[in-house]
Amino acid sequence: MKSFSIPSADEGITIEFWLRQKKNNEPLPLLVIKSDNQLLYKIQEGAGFFNYYHYTHHQKGELTLSYDEDRAEISLFYYYDKTNVYHQGVIYLIDNGTGLQCYPKSKLKEWYTQETFRPQLHFSPFQAWMNDPNGLCKIDDTYHMFYQFNPNSTEWGPMHWGHAISNDLISWTHLPVFNHPEHPLASLGATGGAFSGTTFINNEGEAEIFYTERLPAYDLYKDYIEVQKKAAIDRYGIKATHIQTILEKKIELVGCDIRDPKVWFDSETQCYRMILGSVYDGNPSVLQFVSRDSEEWAFENVLYTAPGYFAENKGRCVECPDFFQLGAKWVLTIGIVGYQEPETKRHNLLYAIIGTFDNGVFTAESEMQVLDFATEYYALQTFKDGQRQVGIAWLFNWAMKKPIKSSYNGEMSIPKEIFINANNKVAMRPVNELEKYVDEYCDVKLKAGEDHRINKGKSLRIRLEQGLQPNEDLILAGDKGEWLAISYRDGYVSIEETAVSEAQYRARAAEIKNLEIIFDAGIVELFINDGEICATKRSYKLSHCKQLKVNTLREKNIRIETLHTSW
Repeated sequence: MKSFSIPSADEGITIEFWLRQKKNNEPLPLLVIKSDNQLLYKIQEGAGFFNYYHYTHHQKGELTLSYDEDRAEISLFYYYDKTNVYHQGVIYLIDNGTGLQCYPKSKLKEWYTQETFRPQLHFSPFQAWMNDPNGLCKIDDTYHMFYQFNPNSTEWGPMHWGHAISNDLISWTHLPVFNHPEHPLASLGATGGAFSGTTFINNEGEAEIFYTERLPAYDLYKDYIEVQKKAAIDRYGIKATHIQTILEKKIELVGCDIRDPKVWFDSETQCYRMILGSVYDGNPSVLQFVSRDSEEWAFENVLYTAPGYFAENKGRCVECPDFFQLGAKWVLTIGIVGYQEPETKRHNLLYAIIGTFDNGVFTAESEMQVLDFATEYYALQTFKDGQRQVGIAWLFNWAMKKPIKSSYNGEMSIPKEIFINANNKVAMRPVNELEKYVDEYCDVKLKAGEDHRINKGKSLRIRLEQGLQPNEDLILAGDKGEWLAISYRDGYVSIEETAVSEAQYRARAAEIKNLEIIFDAGIVELFINDGEICATKRSYKLSHCKQLKVNTLREKNIRIETLHTSW
């Protein structure tokens, strides 16, 4: 038996974990919790799949938790005091082979710096699988980020909502898992769970959570059911409560895919509006629903239908639609899952469309704009933060499988401010809060053929105020021949790397006036022309940028900023 003691367990401390039984050849319990040698809680036997368990302590005194590591496996393990969890966060427990090691907030830097390709400024879960950001919002002075989460594996599976909070959008505190699947999916051998959604802040300042529940799906691509739900946040701000189904009736010409609600209140028509990603009459579409009370909803119209070539090239449906106002204009952002661009072989691109919105009707005034040309920027969600629109995306591509062994899978983008620029394009730039994570900087003049050596190259921001001229390349390189290059040739800017890919990551650019790169343990986020052209690329070859080189005939002025960890 392996044991761990919580020395000063006050009343109200809660332990949460997911456990499965590996074998049962003894009559002894799998796990016990004691205080002063008094048995408080035990799991006598379990199932062959992970089940969720929790115990809340109701008396003072030291707790001792013991489990049989030969017969039981625990996937995620943490405890917390709900009265101060916003300050302290959850305290994780990890089996290090000899016993249970404790990781409170003060030790997270140790955990987050032990993997070579773990980013230091891009949010990632403590362990296990993460995908779409959900429910982004600001309540009082605290930013909340929920996210799609599978606590039992580093692969996609039964969906929960993870939860983290921040005061600056960069440094995050882990909170308990917020929401669980409606059904015990593991025991059913099914997929599904609490899918993506958003948070709506009502006039009383209360948060209302809207999300999709995929009911047990035994075949991911056939005859599953997706319903829309509404929830509140409990008084401690850590758990979903008052969950109710608000939309479940299927609509004619709509298939199984109908998910990822975005909800807002339309003051002109005095009604709530909700959009959902879907497929309508065979084409990826955005559907709009209306309500007077946010609980009873009626279908109003198809807000937007993607051009026919998306369905012709494996585009299954719209996912994670977002819709927000910037000045006098409205912006619709969508992902189209399954779509592969024939010319470049890029998967699952993210698009923006600018237009007007009047009495429930969206009129597009721009062509579809690719928001990120390197395709590892998906499921974008935005929220209003004062006078700015802030967005975070999942930094992943469904077409790529993480090639290295790791304790986690999934990362978020740097939070970005989203705006419409003078060229009537949707542009993005890193939030200003990133500035306080700059440790030091240097200004470098690079001539043709020169290299600049970088000593601290895991997390950097690189700026070229002069941009790039045609036939120039900016190259980030490691010590073992690995590299990643931003190239400007024949009117296209592109990202290329050591690893060969069939996809071409490129975008048209009439000129490159300026260029900014955020590099973080192999993650590259690129901003060209003040964010009018953006790209996100994940490398598992280049973990540290040790050398910087510009293929040019002209001297280049480059600012290199060293960034410190957010943990």
